[in-house]
Amino acid sequence: MTATARIAEFVVKTSLEDCPAAALPLVRRAALDTVGVTLAGATEPAAAIVRRAIRAEGGLPIATVIGTRVRTSPAWAALANGVAGHAHDFDDTNFSLMGHPSVPLFGAALAAAEAQPADGRAVALGYVIGFEISATLGAAVNPDHYARGWHATSTVGTIGCAAAAARIFGLDVTETRHALGMAASLASGLKENFGSMTKPYHAGHAARNGVWAALLAREGFTASDTALEGNQGYVAAFGGRGVLDAALDQLGRVWHVDTSRIAVKPYPSCALTHAAIDTLLELRERERLRADQIADVEVGVHRVVPDVLRHPRPATGLERKFSMQYCAAAALADGRVDLASFGDADVAEPARSLMNRVRMVVDASLPDDLERQAWSRVTIRLSDGRTLAVPARGAQGHPDTPLSDARLREKFVACATLVLPRDEADGVAIQLEHLDDIPDIRALTSRLATDLE
Repeated sequence: MTATARIAEFVVKTSLEDCPAAALPLVRRAALDTVGVTLAGATEPAAAIVRRAIRAEGGLPIATVIGTRVRTSPAWAALANGVAGHAHDFDDTNFSLMGHPSVPLFGAALAAAEAQPADGRAVALGYVIGFEISATLGAAVNPDHYARGWHATSTVGTIGCAAAAARIFGLDVTETRHALGMAASLASGLKENFGSMTKPYHAGHAARNGVWAALLAREGFTASDTALEGNQGYVAAFGGRGVLDAALDQLGRVWHVDTSRIAVKPYPSCALTHAAIDTLLELRERERLRADQIADVEVGVHRVVPDVLRHPRPATGLERKFSMQYCAAAALADGRVDLASFGDADVAEPARSLMNRVRMVVDASLPDDLERQAWSRVTIRLSDGRTLAVPARGAQGHPDTPLSDARLREKFVACATLVLPRDEADGVAIQLEHLDDIPDIRALTSRLATDLE
């Protein structure tokens, strides 16, 4: 049996009853976080540009563009919601995927469920299936895939989104196999675009192409059965050759909802900045630090980090999300790193001066496993000669140190109330916390429309 056929069998035959107990709690938390950041991202320029293009293209008003009054075709809605959800880089991550699983998956699943239509349990199952496939393929091709410059949120996520949409649309094994084969050709996304609008586009690209592949397959479009593992297929092109079969042997046996899980972001910046931000905020509060006391800040990072945090002197808010120098300076200068930290206005003092005193260096002693490549070591040298040093550590929000339910709800409300009234945001949160009980997903999506064009 080919790899594509094995995955298609998993997509079609897996039920929620087959999934481990951890699945539904993870889906509910992921849904709350994802809808929140998508509502917040709907106000961003990248999301508005995509909506203008979608209106020009047209499309039957079937699916909701979250946070707006726009309704369009399922594939276009998936694109718009994926871009909005990733616009702030505030959405969750998974270390096996080495990317962002939930925004693309929910972008695809909600659009497909509105078109079908389907209930909350179907969305939850579609998400779990897509998540397991994305994380399994991610584990097969990474870290080589990521190191080559591919953005796995899109390149791997497209396959997961096609799987989620195929399940929600009720495709059979043959149709699902064709959808996955098409998705393999539609997958793309380059890390060189980090710090620009094209990075959030990648999440929408995965969601849209996943839905589009499933729709085409439903109508009889075909693809190669060996699109994943063939000599000129997905794995040969993207990396990981020789390990795909072993990874697929674990599919449906070892569940990523139990193992790699998701990390929820407490800060709207690249996850590789978060451990340093945590440490610097704690040191600032504990030592009552002022900017004029700080002579030098050294952040030790894993060797993969400099290629990602590639903007030491960022010129825009998007570039600042991929700048250790800026994120560290903002934490020390302002005592916070939040949505307001990433506007396009000039960096104000004292953060501007502090950026020049932050050095990011590769620390060869940092752990090399995927789960801990985001760890950072921080050393601050003060003007009075003292040194404050904190050993390498991870960040809050990691699956082993998750945000509390209360903190996650606070994040959702802070994001959602950028476009929704507080009482409506609270109502949506309650609904999302019972996602699998929603009898028709349109009972949720109808509440996510606002007057935003």
